[in-house]
Amino acid sequence: MPDKILTCQNCHNPFVYSEYEQKLDSKNSRPTPIYDTICASIKASGQKHPPKPKK
Repeated sequence: MPDKILTCQNCHNPFVYSEYEQKLDSKNSRPTPIYDTICASIKASGQKHPPKPKK
């Protein structure tokens, strides 16, 4: 399995999905990532700390 170049669904920037990551994800039954590491961390942070509702 060679490295793959994927495109982030949020910012549309290309990112590398390495052979090691592919093997690890297939071993743990995880899907192929759709976000790069920066967008994924921002999304995860937003889920942990949702914005306060405006009054």
